Amino acid sequence: MSSSSKPHYEADPAKVHYDKEKNRWTFKPRDFNIIWGYDKRYWNLPEPLPDQPQTSKDDTLPAELVQVCWFEVTGRTGTSPIAPGMYKIKFEVSKKQDAFGWNSPVYMIAKSGKKGRYSWKKIEVSSEVNTIKKELPQDFEIEAKQSDDNTIYFGLYEVWSGKWKGGLQIHKAIVEGPPPPKP
Repeated sequence: MSSSSKPHYEADPAKVHYDKEKNRWTFKPRDFNIIWGYDKRYWNLPEPLPDQPQTSKDDTLPAELVQVCWFEVTGRTGTSPIAPGMYKIKFEVSKKQDAFGWNSPVYMIAKSGKKGRYSWKKIEVSSEVNTIKKELPQDFEIEAKQSDDNTIYFGLYEVWSGKWKGGLQIHKAIVEGPPPPKP
């Protein structure tokens, strides 16, 4: 769908799969907010199942970047506060054979709570990612402190170089916190 009135794709955070036993959120391609995501000139998003959240199976098609010069893919953990502790954030991505423009670093950025401080890590997509889907190799952790507003906000960004890039495929992301206490 291409729309000049709403070019960005906005996910419904309530539909993100949460595994309470493992304290883990699994984000599939339609669970991200994607700048220019509604414009087929820039992104190809898998079609959603009518009125259903995506399954936790790994066979969901990826979000495929056609071409952008402003790369921003973000997510957030649900609508209820999370327990304090360290949370790991992982993205599973791949590149198509004709991928281009990844000679600038991508930044993984996250914060806990709307007023939290951002943490970031530079990722070299050009050398780290190939045509086989895999997790980005760098571990990324963020601490959630006791708060009424400690939703984790995270994303991948490359908005500074102004260079066109394409061919990246985003398969999923996982945000995993400390295991819940045993009863």
